[in-house]
Amino acid sequence: MDRRDFLKCAGAAATIGALAANTAYAQENTKMNVPERNRNPYKDVAWSKVHQIHTTTHGHSTNQRMLDAYLKRGFQFLTLSNYYPSAPYCPAKKMTVNYYRVHHNHPVMVKGKLTDGPFDWNKILEPWIDEVDEQYRKSYPFKEGDPLYSNVPDDILEAPNAEHHSFPGSNGNLHLCAPGSSLATGTFDARNYYKSHSHGYHFGSGQPWRTAVDRIIEKLIYPDGGGITINHPAWTKLEYKLMLDILDYDPRVLGIEVYNQGSATATPEIIWSEPWWDHALSTGRQCFGFFVPDWGYTKGVNILLAKEKTVHECLKAYREGRWYGAIIGCGKLVFNQVNFDGNTLTAATDKPAKFQVVTKQGISLETTGLSMSFNIPEQDKQKLGYARIKAYATDGSEEILFSQPFMLTPAPKA
Repeated sequence: MDRRDFLKCAGAAATIGALAANTAYAQENTKMNVPERNRNPYKDVAWSKVHQIHTTTHGHSTNQRMLDAYLKRGFQFLTLSNYYPSAPYCPAKKMTVNYYRVHHNHPVMVKGKLTDGPFDWNKILEPWIDEVDEQYRKSYPFKEGDPLYSNVPDDILEAPNAEHHSFPGSNGNLHLCAPGSSLATGTFDARNYYKSHSHGYHFGSGQPWRTAVDRIIEKLIYPDGGGITINHPAWTKLEYKLMLDILDYDPRVLGIEVYNQGSATATPEIIWSEPWWDHALSTGRQCFGFFVPDWGYTKGVNILLAKEKTVHECLKAYREGRWYGAIIGCGKLVFNQVNFDGNTLTAATDKPAKFQVVTKQGISLETTGLSMSFNIPEQDKQKLGYARIKAYATDGSEEILFSQPFMLTPAPKA
């Protein structure tokens, strides 16, 4: 994604400042002086004044029908997370059929070496195109097609993102999303239909996850916003140790997907990764929870608490943990307030709900109404470890809200 495209994506005035900051930021990208993940995420939220902005960190969209599904749900901030290649679809209005087949400018691992673009795939494939099956060969040479999206609202907020994958040495099938990062990796030929992988062109990241995390962070458009998510741990069968290692590597690894609708295409039970969330929290590590549609379109949403309707403010909300998760969204049930003053945890919703407070000990409170209050004596904080709130709609809508966790003990020492 070049500078011109990014200026279109986030707005020229705001972006010039972001690019200047990002240049200096990339030059001294270290973990020193990076604030830890916020252990009291709603501390400074003025609930009556913030904008509740619906969005997701992990949602695929390659045509107008898919985009319309998000717009119908009231999404106001797009961070489309496509792959093959793992590259930003931002601004959405620029995207065309075959865009990254004819505009591939980002580096790729070629025969084990990170190699700068551009890559002219028509020329690259020419020596072995006769080896390609006819059903794929007939689309060669590649030509840029029509726009992918015919109706992108002018007032929609957009930031770069992509779903990065294929990290050698990681267990399972580790995937990372990168809201707010312009990093692009991999190629269009994920299935090796065009034999590019056979000839040394890696279809994904092709680098160890630590290197990938560093590269994602170097490409953040704002140094104080956005970050990295660990995707669908249940589907990945992610080892707890690897999850903790990734969380420990950099505080800009924000957390994990707790709900992933798209995982249901494999096994319905692996929609949920709550056990991974509670395991991370039980170690004393802050770990934000994300609620995403992935390849689904009807469930999973992150609701940002933004002071202003800007890309920068939305990405800052992610970094600071100023959002809550929902299964449905669309105003089915809304948090009007969530707060922890150091002694008492409180929450309120716009409609009656069944509240649960989940801690290291399990469900520590359950009550029904428009609000809840849970006192946490100092002597109980070590035992409880953390507290997060779930609010279940009682009107039959099946909505569930999830607060971000409040950590009740100091962060573990490295």
